[in-house]
Amino acid sequence: MQVGFYFDQSRCAGCHACRIACKDWHDVPAGPASWMRINYHEEGPFPDIFCSYLISPCYHCEEPVCSFVCPNEAITKRENDGIVVIDQDKCREEHHCGIISKEKMGPNFLYGETQAPCQIACPVHLHIPAYTTLIANGKFKESLDLIRQRMPLPSVCGRVCLHPCEDVCKRQEVDQAIAIESLKGFVADHVPLETPNKIKQTQSAKVAIIGSGPAGLSAAYDLIRLGYEVTIFESLPLAGGMLTVGIPNHRLPREILKKDIDYIKALGVEIKINTPIDLENGINDLFKQDYGAVLIAIGNHRGTKLKIPGVELDGALVGTSFMRDVNLGKDVKIGSKVIVIGGGNVAMDCARTARRLGAAEVAVSCLECCDDMPATDSEVEHAREEGIQIHDSHTFTRIEGYNGKVSGVGCLDITACTFDEDGQPQFNIVNDEEHILEADTVIFAIGQTPDFSNSGKIKVSSTGTIEADPETQLINKEGVFVAGDCFSGVASIIDAIASGQNAASHIHRFLQGDVLRKRPSPMSKATEVEVDIPSDIVKANRQPMPNLPPTERVSNFKEVAMGYSQEAAIAEAKRCLNCAGHLCKDVCPYSAPQFGAEEKAKMQKCNFCIDRHEEGKQPVCVESCYARALDSGTLEELKAKYGEIQETSGFVYSKKLKPAVIFKPK
Repeated sequence: MQVGFYFDQSRCAGCHACRIACKDWHDVPAGPASWMRINYHEEGPFPDIFCSYLISPCYHCEEPVCSFVCPNEAITKRENDGIVVIDQDKCREEHHCGIISKEKMGPNFLYGETQAPCQIACPVHLHIPAYTTLIANGKFKESLDLIRQRMPLPSVCGRVCLHPCEDVCKRQEVDQAIAIESLKGFVADHVPLETPNKIKQTQSAKVAIIGSGPAGLSAAYDLIRLGYEVTIFESLPLAGGMLTVGIPNHRLPREILKKDIDYIKALGVEIKINTPIDLENGINDLFKQDYGAVLIAIGNHRGTKLKIPGVELDGALVGTSFMRDVNLGKDVKIGSKVIVIGGGNVAMDCARTARRLGAAEVAVSCLECCDDMPATDSEVEHAREEGIQIHDSHTFTRIEGYNGKVSGVGCLDITACTFDEDGQPQFNIVNDEEHILEADTVIFAIGQTPDFSNSGKIKVSSTGTIEADPETQLINKEGVFVAGDCFSGVASIIDAIASGQNAASHIHRFLQGDVLRKRPSPMSKATEVEVDIPSDIVKANRQPMPNLPPTERVSNFKEVAMGYSQEAAIAEAKRCLNCAGHLCKDVCPYSAPQFGAEEKAKMQKCNFCIDRHEEGKQPVCVESCYARALDSGTLEELKAKYGEIQETSGFVYSKKLKPAVIFKPK
């Protein structure tokens, strides 16, 4: 038997009698904690506004994921009636559940509202400790489900994310940071793909997105789940933007990227490839096709060359064009000696790709010294393993040529490189003695800008990006928003995803007639979070990532990182210190668990008034509801009375966790 709950949204008058009765019955003091949450929901443009109140108690899931992550095993599900109960004596007692120091964080510290440093540093604020703990407990599917709540591209970001979360991981104070990126990639690879059901469109407006890179895909992912019809227009013959044409297969295999994109398409997002849209007449045409909003997410596809003599010579290539041609399967000709100018990950991608195309000698030459190169340490290490040389601390004077073809690069040695307010480099040159690096191919990987076919009246900044309001990302054309690298300049994939999510949020507000700015949520900086690491933590080094040997990878584009085994992933996940605690709250798709402001606050949630239930009485909220919008009983009884309705306005029903709640929509 499973006791269930029923809420008729069309009858709810928003009187809050249920909430008051609940707090009174359970002797819960006034404050942030209440076992019965009531959220206000409003949708629709003026004057056709629908307002409702949404009751959000604990939904007593068939398989309560909160019980899997509690370090003290305080959460269990009763067999006789399916009610999820809390053992208050166990909650937050024997084992660590949060190690953030209340004394060091000051008087405004609230246990239930804190975030771990990794979650703060993550641009999309994934519940990292929660999904890591699920992995530690062998709950891989549940971990991936939690990741997908905020992450549209888990397979991609499990491979090519810059993982700022790991830079602030407190485990470093014990031994080494948790391999957060690799753990995400592990669950994305090891959970069998389940094609999601197409989402029913409940909004009348349509949204057009120009560009199918990470920003466009993430915006589409959020908007389709909000009920909008979403169409992405992509000029390339493949979806994915720079994920497809900018990153080599040995780092991001095409079938892995396709898996994430296919998931988004299955939700109902339409992607039209080979469909370029110019930024003037094309956007006007989209509005004529009844799109209510347009998002520009075209990325930065135009690479640049240095303004030095010789860049027009045969064999002087642009990195973005080089990578695009290789990834699209074109026949790319390079020489035997390749120099890549640049020090970032794009430069490493170009160099490692040139090596795989057969170049006998490949080198990367850059302004920065080795320790200051913007490329990630792992990419530099892999490049060196593959025989690629690094010539650091150079500035470049000219491309030398012979018979119209590249023959070398003229360089000067420098001791330091800084950038002025305009972003222009300033050098300390050792001397004026130029030396030549021999090469028959030079690839420039020094920066990128948006590739505008026609920007029309859209304002463009001095750096070549699209100007927009920094918060709302709305440009100087009504209903047109911008996201990703074409707005921010070259950034990381995870930053582009976050930009797309922010744009989607403001597009939703715009289409609902709400033009007000959002009040920012107060959040500490990741570096400001202080923890008290328990003395009983045993050192355990980070699990190494197994890679293909260099001799087996330089002649092909096989993926280099081979991924964790199940045993290694579980061992790595168990290293997490669970800094913020309240894992039960973080894994719950309804945020049902709550914590008061008092010291050592215990988890609170709706328990269906089990003491009244055992006496044959209804929960107190049901008896207090004057509008008769609430009911409780066995699921069989409720389905017989009201039908098996599971959709309501303003609420995302998690079919994966099968909650014991029946809704009647507005």
